[in-house]
Amino acid sequence: MSIVFRNIQTTRPTSLGIMTQYKLTAWPDLPARFQKTTMRRVVSELSQRFVGVRDLARSSGASVRDVEELIAKLEKDGMLMTRATPQAVGQPGGGWNQWWPVAAVRDMVRDWR
Repeated sequence: MSIVFRNIQTTRPTSLGIMTQYKLTAWPDLPARFQKTTMRRVVSELSQRFVGVRDLARSSGASVRDVEELIAKLEKDGMLMTRATPQAVGQPGGGWNQWWPVAAVRDMVRDWR
């Protein structure tokens, strides 16, 4: 998706409702601009689990923009694994009862009765 402002064109990634989660593959050497405590919290959380940008900003106290810039740098350096965010429970077309182990057990219980 491209946005044009006064003859300046910037390209933004399209996110049609599919959020991406990130996890570190290696501990990075952060440049000076990312040496703040909030950014260290972001890196620490990324080292432990897959997490989205908004969740990182909320838990660390950093701005979403700063987190996005750090993620872009880490992606460029090849230090992140990515995945699509799993659908939340209760959303149409997905949820805990659609997860195959739960569905299999549910069918076994029906057959047992």
